[in-house]
Amino acid sequence: MLGCVLSASGLLTDRNFRRFFLGYATSVIGSSMAPVAMTFAVLDTGASAGDLGLVFASGVVSTMVFLVGGGVLADRVPRRLVMVGADLGCAAAQFVFAALVLTGTAELWSMMLLAAVRGGAAAFYQPALAAMPAELVPEDRLQRANSVLGLAKSIPDVAGPAVAGVLVALGGSGVVLVIDGVSYLLSAVFLAGVRVPPRTGVPRTRLLADLREGWTEIRTRRWLWANVLQMALWNLMVIAPYLVLAPVVARNDLGGAWAWGSIAAAQGAGAVLAGVVLLRLHVRRTLVVIAVVQLVWVGVLVLLAARAPLPLIMVAAFAVGFSLSTFNALWRTTEQTLVPRGALSRVAAYELLGAYALGPIGLALAGPVSEAVGIGTVLVAAAGWQVLGSALLLFLPEVRSLRLERPEVSRSTSS
Repeated sequence: MLGCVLSASGLLTDRNFRRFFLGYATSVIGSSMAPVAMTFAVLDTGASAGDLGLVFASGVVSTMVFLVGGGVLADRVPRRLVMVGADLGCAAAQFVFAALVLTGTAELWSMMLLAAVRGGAAAFYQPALAAMPAELVPEDRLQRANSVLGLAKSIPDVAGPAVAGVLVALGGSGVVLVIDGVSYLLSAVFLAGVRVPPRTGVPRTRLLADLREGWTEIRTRRWLWANVLQMALWNLMVIAPYLVLAPVVARNDLGGAWAWGSIAAAQGAGAVLAGVVLLRLHVRRTLVVIAVVQLVWVGVLVLLAARAPLPLIMVAAFAVGFSLSTFNALWRTTEQTLVPRGALSRVAAYELLGAYALGPIGLALAGPVSEAVGIGTVLVAAAGWQVLGSALLLFLPEVRSLRLERPEVSRSTSS
């Protein structure tokens, strides 16, 4: 199905985009299984929900520390080289993690350290990834390119978590971590073959000047910094409780690893549908759509809090997947269209840093707070914040009025 969609969009006819796509797709095949493996690798050591949160938080903190530097580097040197180096770093971290798990020597501190290594590598990969489509495809194909990348992530998310759940049950989480490491190596091979014309006219400036320029691009765009602020609170109040507490609910009340894998697979299926829809639908009011589709998180959070039957939770997770894929494709398209290309990686780095800023706090506190007030209470509070957060965004005139015109129309009008 994906091959037909990509052929129809014409994106695979370009050799560089095809290699870029294959590299990214190969990486996410393994990564789609890694969260299930890492979650149960931690829980199977007898660790608590709070310990699981600390492992995830270690990766997020490491990403935060290196993100801005990764953005500056990706705006200065070829972005594909940054991505190749990051892939190799992630591969090394996952292979070591797998070795510790398979030999039964994994401890909380070592798992936190390896999560931090993987998170640090991601800090260089993500800003480069955010800007690469603008280097490979013309503006009128940016939404399609971002939708295709969303599909490359979403399609493995359908089968990957379910397969990971089965593999964890049969052979242990170490096997899945090895697969993830191999996928990073293959990704590096594909990305090494991407050829992009060198960027010209990029002035050699000092680090502080680069940082200032990237920050100026954000603070002068209210629609941009307001959404970054909302992302930070969203990760604190919604995503962190979901990542920590949903697997605990799955383990305690829904049947274990296979149930969490099924929920994640349903989420991936929703993301696939969103990617297919966005390949054919041009969205103009991108920020309004983003704020509205985030409201579907209310459903999955409330159902998890109520310990609803697994099929109902999977339906809600399907809607969440649709929401996440829509958010990612439309947000990246908006940035790539309205932010100068020479500053895209720095803007993406600042944006991601802001989005992650409160995430570690949420990941670290979700377990202890749930032990004090109950898992259901925390999940319902997260649902309440989701309603408030979306409403606040929709109150902003810059969010309601921003429109992305069709590039073909813009060119014909200007001529």
